[in-house]
Amino acid sequence: MTEKETKLTKDLLDRYNVGACSEAESRLVDSWFNHQAGNIDAMPEPDNIELVGQEIWRNLPASGEAIKRNLWYKVAAAAAVLAVICSILLPTLTKRGSSSEIAKQSISPGQYGATLTLANGKRIALGNLKNGIFAQESAVSISKTAKGEVVYQVKNNGFAPSQVNTLSTAKGETFKVDLPDGSSVWLNAASSLTYSTNLASAEVRSVKLFGEAYFKVAHDAAHPFIVKTSSQEVKVLGTEFNISSYTDDDSETTTLLKGSISMSTGHQKVMLVPGEQGVVSDSRISKSNADVYAATGWKDNEFVFASKDIRSIMKLIARWYDVDVYYEGNVTNEKISGSISRFADINDVIKVLRATEAVKIQITGKKIIISGVQ
Repeated sequence: MTEKETKLTKDLLDRYNVGACSEAESRLVDSWFNHQAGNIDAMPEPDNIELVGQEIWRNLPASGEAIKRNLWYKVAAAAAVLAVICSILLPTLTKRGSSSEIAKQSISPGQYGATLTLANGKRIALGNLKNGIFAQESAVSISKTAKGEVVYQVKNNGFAPSQVNTLSTAKGETFKVDLPDGSSVWLNAASSLTYSTNLASAEVRSVKLFGEAYFKVAHDAAHPFIVKTSSQEVKVLGTEFNISSYTDDDSETTTLLKGSISMSTGHQKVMLVPGEQGVVSDSRISKSNADVYAATGWKDNEFVFASKDIRSIMKLIARWYDVDVYYEGNVTNEKISGSISRFADINDVIKVLRATEAVKIQITGKKIIISGVQ
């Protein structure tokens, strides 16, 4: 397992052992415990994660009352695998057949890709582009690295005339760019970032964001970095933060990890320190402590739901899997918490959501129908 998966596993086990798991996590783990209660000696060894995961998936019952948790030490690794099903066992699980409740066709997760629009209007699809320099604009060269990222370089430390570029992701895409001033930006699905190629020499380094992005801003005390969205301006000198600014959301959320930032609207100005987030709604800013893991999990290829209702969760899923979501009847506002890999097959994500028993979910083609539970 990767370091990230190991941390997820440890966190889950710690929470499960003290009864602090989400309802969905506990229900999945307890169901598997119940099924294995009389067959503990036949289990694969916990250090063989893939075999354990196959055993879990093959034998997981549809329902069942939890048994006492005195099997914890024997099945701890298996429980962890179950709760982070897709982040750890995606290669195994995506090969398994679908049940009658789940669509026979597979809807693939998003991928690494974006489109770069140059100052002259030329659009370049970046996903399958070969590595190396692919564009020149005045004193700036634009290249794609072996890691698949786009990098801007000012040639010979020369002055770069202002040229406006826009990096945009469609639904089901994510991308990283290193801007001319050395700042790095990770762009989430269905988002765009507009910036000037002369950021390295500009008095004010200004960019415009639609959607969601994670920023790691190069420090430059003499040249502030400003992110403009439809509802706010965020001003920094050098820091790391996340902004979610989708037009179909009721509010914008800015989460600070390092440094300090200033958020401002036409009516208000608020300073954030690390671990805080500001939410903009109706031109007003409210500040609170942040769940940084939940706010930035997407950057590390995780869906992290921290007390989110099903409509909020399905917005994230729709953007990443490029599906349409419809609602029928009285759909609950019950809060759901949990995490799963963004590279999981959508059927596996839906299985986890179904396990909460909060809603009914049907998939037809690229349409998902959510209905209330009677």
